[in-house]
Amino acid sequence: MSNQRKPILPLLLEKKPVELVKPAKHTSCDETLSLSTLDNDLFNEVMYATIYVFKANQKKLNDPVSLLRKALSELLVHYYPLSGKLMRSESSGKLQLVYLGEGVPFEVATSTLDLSSLNYIENLDDQVALRLVPDIEIDYESNVSYHPLALQVTKFACGGFTIGTALTHAVCDGYGVAQIIHALTELAAGKTEPSVKPVWQRERLVGKIDNKPGKVPGSHIDGLLATSPYLPTTDVVTEIINIPAGDIKRLKDSLMRECDYLKESFTTYEVLSSYVWKLRSRALKLNPDGITVLGVAVGIRHVLDPPLPKGYYGNAYIDVYVELTVRELQESSIFDIANRVKKAKKTAYEKGYIEEELKNTERLMRDDAMFEGVSDGLFFLTDWRNIGWFGSMDFGWDEPVNLRPLTQRESTVHVGMILKPSKLDPSMEGGVKVIMKLPRDAMVEFKREMAAMNKLYFGDTN
Repeated sequence: MSNQRKPILPLLLEKKPVELVKPAKHTSCDETLSLSTLDNDLFNEVMYATIYVFKANQKKLNDPVSLLRKALSELLVHYYPLSGKLMRSESSGKLQLVYLGEGVPFEVATSTLDLSSLNYIENLDDQVALRLVPDIEIDYESNVSYHPLALQVTKFACGGFTIGTALTHAVCDGYGVAQIIHALTELAAGKTEPSVKPVWQRERLVGKIDNKPGKVPGSHIDGLLATSPYLPTTDVVTEIINIPAGDIKRLKDSLMRECDYLKESFTTYEVLSSYVWKLRSRALKLNPDGITVLGVAVGIRHVLDPPLPKGYYGNAYIDVYVELTVRELQESSIFDIANRVKKAKKTAYEKGYIEEELKNTERLMRDDAMFEGVSDGLFFLTDWRNIGWFGSMDFGWDEPVNLRPLTQRESTVHVGMILKPSKLDPSMEGGVKVIMKLPRDAMVEFKREMAAMNKLYFGDTN
């Protein structure tokens, strides 16, 4: 396993004025669209940015900006809600998408740098990388409407370019983001319509409201959650940890040897989440008697009866949690922790659990209630490997060589991401990269703990 530092490099951009790209065809009428219960989850009202990196293609004479602008206009004929604006209903306080056909903000920028000098943004500091996406600063406390989608294309001197998207989590989850960007590049490649037709159907995931009080996640252990001497802080750093396929296999094999009667093998997520959760708690020096929680997002698209249609691009996942005291976490083997993660994931597939989660989310919105306690011991590790790439994105410049998700929300210190590795290093094929954010001093500890555990499992002294 290896860590990658991200130096802050100069990235001066010349930007053209923002334009609004409207649907290529006039749509039928103005309307207001309701969102699902999961869309309305308070934690989903955040803009997530994703950067797709394309190398230069000397044989391609077309301008990617022109192709993408035209493709975006065609995309909005099919995904017309994205050219509307999000705002809260005055009566219910819930988010709704008001469609007026205004269009999507589209920005073009140029840089005098070559993408290779930025290692195709693999090592770029987060705050610098954010210059490659549209401005995603939004006042969530006010009821001012805002665009759910914005795009920025940045051209580099080498002929390569990046597509930076800002999409609100309230309209789509990671799967939905991938579906939309795949449709955009399909249209840019010359297709007349997306291969997967978008489906709204947000009413499929609306919970029934009742008179019961909402149960705030974590409230039953409020006051018992672990604390870290490093938090709170604004001095947060990001590290990209590359984990080769061979290391993942050796870790899985070592767990399989711990039990001769294991009926199910462990997934890569179950193994890595257990591994990273344990290291993170050590690095943060969480108090041993405090409780630490691993949050796991589990997709439910195929669990519902009937399953959600393929083109559904709204939020379709349920959070499940694994709770342990820090002492229990440290004394447990990776095998034991991974078993707990596997068991927790299975609860999300139960009809009763999903129905109760939808009901409780409705209650929490009604009560305007959310967890406000100390969250040092909370950790969410999300898996982007199977949602970051929906299909081919080659519209003349081959597949993107890198993908980089970003967010500005302060709570990202509690979030980690597992992604496919960039295509720049052939030795990483089949492996993963884990993006972690931690207080600066805790990151030093995290890397030290990782080196020690690598030596234990892999004999790696680097």
